[in-house]
Amino acid sequence: MSAPSYDAVVVGGGHNGLVAGFYLARAGLRTVVLERREIVGGCCVTEEFAPGYRASSGAYVLSMLREAIWQDMRLVERGVVVDPAGPSLNLFADGTRLELSDDLAASQAAVRALSAADAAALPRFEAELAELAQLVMPLIDTTAPDVRLRRLGDLPGLLKLGGLAARRRALVDEALFLFSTSVSQYLGERFENEYVKASIGWHAINDSTGGPSTPGTAYVLLHDHAAEGSEEGGVRSWGFVRGGMGVVTAAMAAAAREAGAEVRTGAEVESILLEGGRAVGVALADGAEVRAPLVLSNADPKRTFLGLVPEGALPSEFTAAVREYRCEGTSIKINLAVDRLPVASGMPTDGVQPYQRGIMEVNQPLADMDRAQAEARAGQPGRDPHIELCIPTVHDPSLAPAGNHIVTIDVNSQPYSLADGSWDDIREEAADAAIDKLEDYFPGLRDSILHRQVLTPLDLERQLGITGGHALHGEMSFDQLFTLRPVRGWADYRTPVAGLYLCGAGTHPGGGVTGANGRNAAREALRDRKRASRRRRSSPLSNT
Repeated sequence: MSAPSYDAVVVGGGHNGLVAGFYLARAGLRTVVLERREIVGGCCVTEEFAPGYRASSGAYVLSMLREAIWQDMRLVERGVVVDPAGPSLNLFADGTRLELSDDLAASQAAVRALSAADAAALPRFEAELAELAQLVMPLIDTTAPDVRLRRLGDLPGLLKLGGLAARRRALVDEALFLFSTSVSQYLGERFENEYVKASIGWHAINDSTGGPSTPGTAYVLLHDHAAEGSEEGGVRSWGFVRGGMGVVTAAMAAAAREAGAEVRTGAEVESILLEGGRAVGVALADGAEVRAPLVLSNADPKRTFLGLVPEGALPSEFTAAVREYRCEGTSIKINLAVDRLPVASGMPTDGVQPYQRGIMEVNQPLADMDRAQAEARAGQPGRDPHIELCIPTVHDPSLAPAGNHIVTIDVNSQPYSLADGSWDDIREEAADAAIDKLEDYFPGLRDSILHRQVLTPLDLERQLGITGGHALHGEMSFDQLFTLRPVRGWADYRTPVAGLYLCGAGTHPGGGVTGANGRNAAREALRDRKRASRRRRSSPLSNT
């Protein structure tokens, strides 16, 4: 067999793939990152969807990107600027408006108008989550150990986990309750007002078919709260990248190239090459091969193991577990080009308001979210869904022609798998229904639309290469997190195929633009390479 062309090949140029490629190259490995599209970024891209209008096709806000990655890749020096998001405005059908922000006093004042008891409870709730976040934050940058201790390397991780639990043992019971209960129950024990509970708990239905009353959904409260810096903030902490999310991944690609990695676009990987049960490189769609003893896949678990790895190469029980891994998207993404700034009914209209700099939630009580999610589980698009929207151009006017704006919309309870018909048939009808609903909350929005882009879960799968159109590479329920992500026994980025690693959002710590998945996976691949090198040097045959 001819010598490999590279030491490592990374499949997919999403943010985690670029991070992994950077750290591998910085360690001295001849590394190539292969991206099937003509632009890098995966779910973190900025694209023109109409002449003069640019928007993010996937993720549209930045949160939880690890500080080490900011520093190591010198992202600020490379021009990444993040504007803090404004408050979260929750709009309800009866005219109720509730604005929550990182300013706890301001949030309390807003909540007090609905419930004095809930206003008093809010600081306790924030303090509880901030404290519980201290159990989660140290784990984000670590490798999830296998509790069965199948490898010697699992022992330090288990000891570290045990030490963390021992130091925070007073929190363990509360954490176990949070991980296993529903948002409805968790918030029901703390708040009385339905609008307050909905404004905090709507996160439960993001990227999942479960409703707020589904056991295990309360974890999302902690996951969203665990953003770096949010311990001193309020209910949420997000930011908008000037130029869109593609600016982040373009900077990451530049950092990877500077570290010595090659980053190729228009290079679609068709399969992972195996020899003797070991990964030895990849085959491209154009027939070329790229050889390397290390392969890191930034593709989602199903795409990697059921699509790229040759059939029959994986243990049957592993394949069965991957098939049952839940990764069907549940939302429609709509980008609008509009000729005026949308204004919410019942809100001030003089100039750009703070809420227009944040994220707006066309919201409903938790019970109504449950109903819409039940419809989605039955394969029917939710008839009255929760809708999220934001206006990136109030932070960066260059994304649209002067005086015009971009509105990015996320419509929940829209299942990838439909009971009847196809998304190609009902795409525009579903988008029309969403716009009609928004018109009730933002009068004049419909008439202001110049262009629109509609991306159903099926479109997101096709365009971004994510199975089921799931932006997080799989549901973030507790049975698909930490030592269980993507499947139990294989949460340390390694796979049953020697030399093949998983580095995307389908690994610990899950979705979101953290970069931790790529960084952690690269660290494990480098450790294995170092161990193998030591074994070769110590082998009696090495000197013969």
